[in-house]
Amino acid sequence: MKKIITIAAILVLVCASCRKQADYMPYIGENGELAYSTYAEQFDYLWKVLNTGYVFWDVDTTDWDAAYSRYYPKFQELDKQYEEVGYVKTEDLQKLYTSIIGGLRDHHLTFRVKNLHPAPDDMYTTVVVTPYNLEIPTRDYYFESAYEESAGLQVFLQNIESQYTVEVHEECTGYAPELGMEIKYHYILFRLPDGRKVPYLWQSSAGITPVMLQNGVAAQLLDHYFRAITETPHEQLAGIILDNRCNRGGYQDDLDYLIGNYLNERTEIMKTRYKEGPGRLEHSVWTPYYIEPNKKYHRDITAENIPYVILCDINSVSMGELEPMTIKAVLPTSHTIGERTHGGTGPLQPAECIDLNYGGPFGSSNLSEGHYVYTSSFEAQISGKVWEGIGHTPDDIILRKDYNGDFKPQLDAAFRYIQNR
Repeated sequence: MKKIITIAAILVLVCASCRKQADYMPYIGENGELAYSTYAEQFDYLWKVLNTGYVFWDVDTTDWDAAYSRYYPKFQELDKQYEEVGYVKTEDLQKLYTSIIGGLRDHHLTFRVKNLHPAPDDMYTTVVVTPYNLEIPTRDYYFESAYEESAGLQVFLQNIESQYTVEVHEECTGYAPELGMEIKYHYILFRLPDGRKVPYLWQSSAGITPVMLQNGVAAQLLDHYFRAITETPHEQLAGIILDNRCNRGGYQDDLDYLIGNYLNERTEIMKTRYKEGPGRLEHSVWTPYYIEPNKKYHRDITAENIPYVILCDINSVSMGELEPMTIKAVLPTSHTIGERTHGGTGPLQPAECIDLNYGGPFGSSNLSEGHYVYTSSFEAQISGKVWEGIGHTPDDIILRKDYNGDFKPQLDAAFRYIQNR
C-alpha cells in the first residue's frame, strides 16, 4: 500500500505525576529487546510502546494517562511482594493487565506477556488479554453455541441439497501460503422456483488472490463461481450471494475480485492511515485505497440491477467484515443480511514491513523477549467513519440467537430479498 508521508507536529502529552521519563518508546516493531527486569519496569515499557504505536487513540475512549497513574503503583506493589515471598501469582498479574488492556478498542489486539516470577504452583505463566473476547460476549445477540461455528456452517452447507434446489455444488480446500492457512470453499449454483439461478460462495477466510494464483482445484471452484456470475444470461441470473459468515479475514486484494469484477472505473473504497511518529495522535494523512476494474470476470451488475447479497455474522472478522462494508459502500445493488460483525477493521502489515512505521505488532511471537502485542497497523475509514470495535450492521438483521444457532434463516432471508426485489 502506497504511503504518503507528511510532516506532523508531535503532540505534547500531559504526563502523569509518577512518570519521570518520556511518554513514548522508540518504536521497534518485532525486533525489540527485553527492556525490563521488574514488574513496574515491564508495565512502564509496555504502556509506553502502546502509547507510541497504538493507532486508534483518536477514537479510543480509554484514559491512557489515568491508567498509568492508577496502575503503576500496583506493579510496584508486585515487586515488593516478589521481594517478600519470591513469586507473583500469574492470576494476579492477569487481573491487572485485563483491567488495563481489556477495554481497548482494537478488535485485532492480542496482548501476551510472561510472568517474570510465577508461583511454583501456577497452572500458566503467560498473561493473555484479548479485548474482543471481553466485549463480544456482552452483545445482546451473542450466541454461545455448543459447536465451533465454522464447522457447524460447513455441515449445514454439506446438507444443503435436501433443503434447496441445487444445480451445482462444489467444495474444496485451498491453501494461502502467505497466510499459512487452509481456506475452505463452497460454491453452489441454486435454482429458484421460477428457474432463475443464484451463484453462491462461502469462504472460511479471505484468500482468493493467492488461491487463484496457484491454479489448483480451489482456483477452479472460484473460477466456476465467477463465470456463473459473468456468463449467465441476464434473464436467468436472479442475484448473487457471497457468504462471509465465520470468515476470519485475510487478503485485502480479494476486493479486486469481489468489487473489481463489477466496476467500470477506478473507485475509492476506503481510506487508511498509520502512525508516522511517536506522538499519540501523530498519524499520516488519510490515504485513499482504490480498486481497479477486473476485466476477466467483468459484469456491470449496477446497470443490470442485479442484487448482490452478502451474509455476515458476529464471527465475520477483519477482511471478513471489511468485504461487506466496502461492497455495501460502493455497489448500489448490494444488500447485507445477518448480524453486526466482529469489529476488527484495522488492516495489518506483513511482519517484514512492520518497522516502516510507528505502529503494529511489537515484541516476539515466541515470547523470547517476554511479551508480544499483536495490534492493527492501520486505521481504516469507510463512508467517513472509523468502525473499529463496532463492525458492520447489516441492512436486514437476522440473528442466529433467535433460531438456536440455525444458519438457515439468514440464507432464507437472502433468497427472499432476491426474489422480492
